Amino acid sequence: MGVCMEVLIVDWTHLRSVPAGQRDRMVEEAAFGPDGAYDYDPPEGWTWPDPDEARWWARYEFVATMTSYKAHFWAGERWEELRPFVDPPLRAALDQFGAPLFWGDHNYTLLPPPEPPFTPAIVSRTADWLPRTATLLWLEPEDVTALRRFWVRAEPDLASLRAPFEQHVVEPIGWIEDFASFSRLVAEWGDVVSRAAERGWGIIGLKC
Repeated sequence: MGVCMEVLIVDWTHLRSVPAGQRDRMVEEAAFGPDGAYDYDPPEGWTWPDPDEARWWARYEFVATMTSYKAHFWAGERWEELRPFVDPPLRAALDQFGAPLFWGDHNYTLLPPPEPPFTPAIVSRTADWLPRTATLLWLEPEDVTALRRFWVRAEPDLASLRAPFEQHVVEPIGWIEDFASFSRLVAEWGDVVSRAAERGWGIIGLKC
């Protein structure tokens, strides 16, 4: 079945104020629903807690991914093919903005010559205060703020990538088969980062 990821934006201050032994359960219930809720199947896009619950989190499901991480992997494959044909300022912004979303560690040093190794400014940290929860993504509020700055630079020119994508990406396969699916995933990540940043929140991607 592969790896799945449930994405939450979370109020870091509130979550850290909770006793350590309770945090894992709170985060997992926000992502996966209460224990025994076998019919928990929130829609794509945003899910927010009920008004009578503490509003310290929101869940985001990327459209047409069924929470699978494969979509993010294939977006990274498309970006590797596309980036040599992108103007340097936009390429640099999208390199950094997309790093936590779809660049695996191996990509940073295996770019084809003569491309220099790419070094991300923001990387997923260790979830050291949710010891029992498996995570794929752990971005603290300052990381989210920095990512938001890269998105502000990249967003206005995202549509300009259509022509080089359609010209230079050869026979795209996998979960990202055209420019529409690529740009949608990137823009959705922009929405996640923006909503977390405007609240001063962090982002957690739970492995499922």
